[in-house]
Amino acid sequence: MSNVISFLESLGQDARLARLSGDDYAAAVRALPLDDDARQALLAKDAGALNDLLGGRPAMVCALFPAEDTPARENDDGDTPQEDTPDEQKESIGGRGRH
Repeated sequence: MSNVISFLESLGQDARLARLSGDDYAAAVRALPLDDDARQALLAKDAGALNDLLGGRPAMVCALFPAEDTPARENDDGDTPQEDTPDEQKESIGGRGRH
C-alpha cells in the first residue's frame, strides 16, 4: 500500500501530475505495482475505497472546549498580576495618546 501513498504524495507535490488528463492519469496508475483493488480505487478516484484499503479513519473530528474560568497570568518575574481597574489608563507606545 505504500505505493498508493507514494503516488498520492507525488500528485500533491507536483502540480503537473495533479493536472494529468484522464488518459495520462489512467496510464500512470496502470504503471504502478498495485493489487487490483487499489488500482480500481485509484482509477475510479474513490476516496472511500482507498480509505478502507489503507485502513484510514472513517471520520476525523476536532472540538474546542473553552475554559470556564481562566487562571490569572503571571508576570515575567513570576508574581501574580493585580487586576486592572476600569479607570486606569495606560500610556500608548510613543506617548502619543492614552487608551
